[in-house]
Amino acid sequence: MYSFLNTTSIMRNAGFIDPLEWNFFLRGSPNDHSDQENKCEFISNKQWQQLYALELEVHPNYKDITKSFEDPSDRKIWKTIMETENPQKIAMPPIYEDRLTSFQKFILMQCLRQSKLLLQCKVFVK
Repeated sequence: MYSFLNTTSIMRNAGFIDPLEWNFFLRGSPNDHSDQENKCEFISNKQWQQLYALELEVHPNYKDITKSFEDPSDRKIWKTIMETENPQKIAMPPIYEDRLTSFQKFILMQCLRQSKLLLQCKVFVK
């Protein structure tokens, strides 16, 4: 955790982590997205709402992330990420693997697999 805090502090000071991203990581969305219908059976309503918040509030790199969970080819990858014991070892769908920064991937994994966040933390710091 000490390494994670040092890394994120350096990245924030250098401008590699946007304040909106940092705030979302620490506090989540301040807005209520409970009116958004969950269109994916293998994630919870709370996870769907967090994805929706990422898409609308945090950064343009998350554009259409909810649609990605509905896309048949991406859906298989997301489902594998949700079911595997080591989600940090699975590449995201190509558009998000290429588009998202390492911290943005970390935030996304926090939304999807919070119980595996420590493993993702090690990947992020590395």
